[in-house]
Amino acid sequence: MRTEDVLSAIATGLWRWDNASGTVTFDAEAARLLGLPAEPVVLTLAAARARFHPVDWIEINSIVHLAIAEHTLAEARLRIMDENGRVLRTVRSRARTVVRREPEGPPYVELYGTIQEVAEVRPGTAVEGSPVTGDWRRSREAFLLDAGRALAEARSTAEVLRVAASLSMPGFSPDGLAVFGVSGERLTIIGHHGHDPGDAAPFEDMRVDTDYPAAEVVRNGRAVYLSSPEAYKSRYPAAWQYVRRFERRSWAYLPLVASGRTLGCWMAGFKHRVAFSPDERSVLTTVARMLAQALARASLAETERELSLGLQRTMMPTLGPEIPGMAVAARYVPTGGGLQIGGDWYDMIPLPGATAQSDGGAGRGSGGRAGGGRF
Repeated sequence: MRTEDVLSAIATGLWRWDNASGTVTFDAEAARLLGLPAEPVVLTLAAARARFHPVDWIEINSIVHLAIAEHTLAEARLRIMDENGRVLRTVRSRARTVVRREPEGPPYVELYGTIQEVAEVRPGTAVEGSPVTGDWRRSREAFLLDAGRALAEARSTAEVLRVAASLSMPGFSPDGLAVFGVSGERLTIIGHHGHDPGDAAPFEDMRVDTDYPAAEVVRNGRAVYLSSPEAYKSRYPAAWQYVRRFERRSWAYLPLVASGRTLGCWMAGFKHRVAFSPDERSVLTTVARMLAQALARASLAETERELSLGLQRTMMPTLGPEIPGMAVAARYVPTGGGLQIGGDWYDMIPLPGATAQSDGGAGRGSGGRAGGGRF
């Protein structure tokens, strides 16, 4: 029996989305499920979109991007609409994303998937059972906007970690967080929250090839989701002996990637079970991306501040020998932002006859270029 006959017998259709040509191809069974004549058809993207509920179509975009980032299947429940805007049925679709790269031109995405009718679910229920209502989506969007603003305003690594520790995600807030950095072939803990002093000892200065979720994430750049203690123990038995005492029920380990470089890993631990539905993974992935960018900015700013202080200490004027009968004090305060380095100078020079000369000058420009001595 042909594969097509088997799929048709179990009411499962096939489809293919070619992003380069902007077309979606459906076989006969898939066309029937979409409310079209039961025959193979090629639709434009706009025509295909018209067969789905608008809210579900918006979700497809984020689910596909998440699947590309995690190298996983894109899975969703979708409502099929007729020409009059009525819901015909609910279908479940699973698809594999493939990124094509041509010698010339930008890369494009192709999706190959199945579509199958499923029983109508209770409104507000996700595939894995998490609540995904309109209110939840609005809460998610508000949360991400607030988190992005707070992380953008953080000016140091310590501030970034404080913001990360205060994040309250809609519906599934973690009770424990850890941020791992990469130094050569070793993992270091940059900061953590929700743990007692000394709890981090087994995880400090860990080799990248260790059988530990954060190390695996850094090695391959893919997130690791563990929705139960049984899943953790089965996949990472060596690490489980150190993790079990925290009495958490679910864990998410996500790569921190900025400018194409993996900076480390973010761990979020939960006291309750989390199914890590596509919506929940999407929130975590977005937060990890913003967290990585904030850490990269903070690291650069801290490096520049260290450079600023070093240069300023080297350039800081020192007053000469004490002048009899006169107390001399000086304070150097560069104005403006940036590196806080100035090229201005001052000095007090003793002269014969119990006199002294006070000198000062201004550098041309500001910042490091002025500090280089352009008078």
